[in-house]
Amino acid sequence: MSGNTIHYRNSRFSLNVLFYLTLSFQKMSYQSKIKRYIQILQLVEKSRFPTSAEMIARMNESGIKVSDRQLKRDIESLRGEFGLDLQYSPYKKGYFIGNEDSSFPYFLKLLEYSQNIELLTSYLKEGSDISEIIEFEEYHSFKGLGYIHDLAFFIKNGSEVNLKYKRFDSDLEKEYCFHPYLLREYLKRWYVIGRLCGSNEIRTFGLDRINSLTDSGKKFKKAGGNKIAAIFRNVIGITAPEPDNPIEIELCCLPYQGNLLKSLPLHWSQRVIDESSEGITLGYRMVVNFELKQRLLMLSTQARVVKPESLKLEMEKMLGEATRFYKEY
Repeated sequence: MSGNTIHYRNSRFSLNVLFYLTLSFQKMSYQSKIKRYIQILQLVEKSRFPTSAEMIARMNESGIKVSDRQLKRDIESLRGEFGLDLQYSPYKKGYFIGNEDSSFPYFLKLLEYSQNIELLTSYLKEGSDISEIIEFEEYHSFKGLGYIHDLAFFIKNGSEVNLKYKRFDSDLEKEYCFHPYLLREYLKRWYVIGRLCGSNEIRTFGLDRINSLTDSGKKFKKAGGNKIAAIFRNVIGITAPEPDNPIEIELCCLPYQGNLLKSLPLHWSQRVIDESSEGITLGYRMVVNFELKQRLLMLSTQARVVKPESLKLEMEKMLGEATRFYKEY
């Protein structure tokens, strides 16, 4: 999403959302609220200071009947119940989302997920064959997902944990004392990121390879706040090399790939630098890591690195190695 972003004032957001979404499956009235909330946030995010009258008209056009009184109640609910920084500008005479230095708009995504899940569950209740309506990308294992609940609790409370772990390339199980900082999803797998006890080294563990997880009973302090979350905001994937300072990166893309990336950004920092009939130049501010290089290799026939020169030369070297690898085999 571009433009203004959604800001959450405090950590009660996550608990409120989970509670709200649970209720949404119990009462159909909550589904109508979800539809209105989604419309309000999308209109405020995409439009420039929409007025109450404009939002009501747009919502009515899309089949969502709402009065001025109901709209004001919904806006107050989004502010008070969920802590969204939704403001009214007397000068512009319209609404906007404040605090542009905020995190990703998770709230809107969760609302959209809830709306879609409710639709699918209604099909299941009717006895419909879901596989004839929607097909998910294949996923072979749900192993480890049960740890998400406990890990989120441990992260929130700063609880030290003991975990037993077996790498994908080893039959040897090892035990670690670990300070969890962040849960992160990448390529349909979940990971927990943090530091080993008594170390500043950042370590990542795949949840599907954790064999056991227990609370050690000890607490740890996140020095300087959750720096790891800030680091990984500038990273694609699950590795953060040292130094972890983000750099300016530019990609020159052929029109098709450039337009595709505009609709599905490679990273939240993506911006359009230049655009013509011959191609689109996109800019990023990211940390260069293994996963970014993998993504760039995937784009190599449609997009090339132009800045920085060091990354451009590294990609040229990797493409040369790939060519030799294919010729050898």
